[in-house]
Amino acid sequence: MYNRKLALFIASTVFVTLVATGCAPAPTLVPPTQPPAATKPLATVVPTAVPPAGPARGGTLTIAIAADPDGLDPHKTVAAATFQITRNIYDTLVQTDEKSNLLPDLATKWESTSDGLKWTFTLREGVKFHNGRAMTSDDVKFSFERLIAKETASPRAADYANIKSITAPDAKTVVFELNKPQANFLSNLVYGWAAIVPKESVATLRDKPVGTGPFKIVEWVKNSNVTLEKNSDYFIQGAPYLDKVVFKVAKDPTARLAALRAGEVDVIPEMPVQDLANIRKDPNFKTIEVPFNGIQLIPINNKAAPFDNVKVRQALNYAVDKKAVIDTAQFGIGVPIGTHLAPVSDYYVDLTTKYPYDPSKAKQLLADAGFPNGFSTTMILPQPYDYHIRNGQVVVDMLAKAGIKVTLQTMEWGTYLTQVYNGRQYTLTALGHTGRLDPDAFMNRYISTAPENYMNYNNPKYDQLAAQAAVEPDVKKRHDLYAQMETLLADDAAAIYLLAPTSTVVTQKSVMGWTVFPIDIYDMRTVWKSAGK
Repeated sequence: MYNRKLALFIASTVFVTLVATGCAPAPTLVPPTQPPAATKPLATVVPTAVPPAGPARGGTLTIAIAADPDGLDPHKTVAAATFQITRNIYDTLVQTDEKSNLLPDLATKWESTSDGLKWTFTLREGVKFHNGRAMTSDDVKFSFERLIAKETASPRAADYANIKSITAPDAKTVVFELNKPQANFLSNLVYGWAAIVPKESVATLRDKPVGTGPFKIVEWVKNSNVTLEKNSDYFIQGAPYLDKVVFKVAKDPTARLAALRAGEVDVIPEMPVQDLANIRKDPNFKTIEVPFNGIQLIPINNKAAPFDNVKVRQALNYAVDKKAVIDTAQFGIGVPIGTHLAPVSDYYVDLTTKYPYDPSKAKQLLADAGFPNGFSTTMILPQPYDYHIRNGQVVVDMLAKAGIKVTLQTMEWGTYLTQVYNGRQYTLTALGHTGRLDPDAFMNRYISTAPENYMNYNNPKYDQLAAQAAVEPDVKKRHDLYAQMETLLADDAAAIYLLAPTSTVVTQKSVMGWTVFPIDIYDMRTVWKSAGK
């Protein structure tokens, strides 16, 4: 459903100049119901004026979220639960719309040299941090230098390691020089970890974030709520509409639904699939359902015995009936996948027939690998993500039929991030990954040296292809390179790739303007309540 032409655009224009129009006055907000200005050049689209009969203003919007953020410092976090919130606190140089088009944000225009090695950005005037200080090019320079500095230990630093230097020739101009052409450089500037922060506040950003965004922090009560209030100095005229936004932590899906029915929350941005059928029939609520730019999988630690044997990993894949997982664990909502990309991507290759459900084949592969009687292992499941837990539970039952006995262990999300995702101390787990605007950022986690290669996948051929794809300017060649990479992941059975889910948002009828984006953010700039309450 998403327009995935963005990756094609970036790949085909990385070696040509991208120039936007000159600086314009601070833009005004466009509700998502307005048709996009699709005929304008990609880098020049800016929001246009709101019609006279615009959205209602004021009120508080309460959003039920499944997990507490792991911190509010954008450069030091990896959790989606954080960036869903911090999009409203911080801004980035470039932003995306719901169709993956790149739009100006803190930068009004940009251009690159013909070799793709130098990118010059012109900043918007009149932008202030929440502490009242004007944002300048020095803040952009500082933010990116902090992001990639070793002492910051950012889990996203590798995405920006190609930056050779950053200069700020004047208060409105920032120049990035790259070591080599990078097809996804521009799209990498969209993500929450590329947020611009003030130097004087970095020591306390984790708990007291300071950005330029449409809302500023009121309080963060751990495991309870994150409360934001309207930034009256926001650079987009008329934005935001809401006075306050409360992200209420409700780890139990039953409690989230009860709070929605009681009117205590206005939005559940990730409605559990088991409740969807009844919600669809309830006239008191609205649902938004779109294909999700992400995947759910059973990650395998490729370095841990016996999973360092490709036959064992392949056996796991033959032992799992993906359609049955979707029907049982996800109540029929989702589509099977065979590699680490979602079908909404233009780069997706359908490899779902690679491992048809075949328990007998699984047993034979185990015997060939030296395990004729199977073996025992452990699967760690992340709490409170019930949809991953259900996937794991169903898969474990299937593996048992092939002779693989799996003990389940649930682990609190913060501990899980430390031990499993960052520490790589596991054998099997159940997890999901949110898609990115460019396939490189989604697929480069499998590079053998990648910090996020928590599955410990190691294939020199894959590393070589990934290096080529990251700089390849020819669209067709780039598609071929990613197709080869997807096929390698399937051949090597790097993981059990289960499904691509559907994004389902449920709101009270009074909530207007909610948009589902192709990256994991909740953007409250265009949201309003019809009653203004």
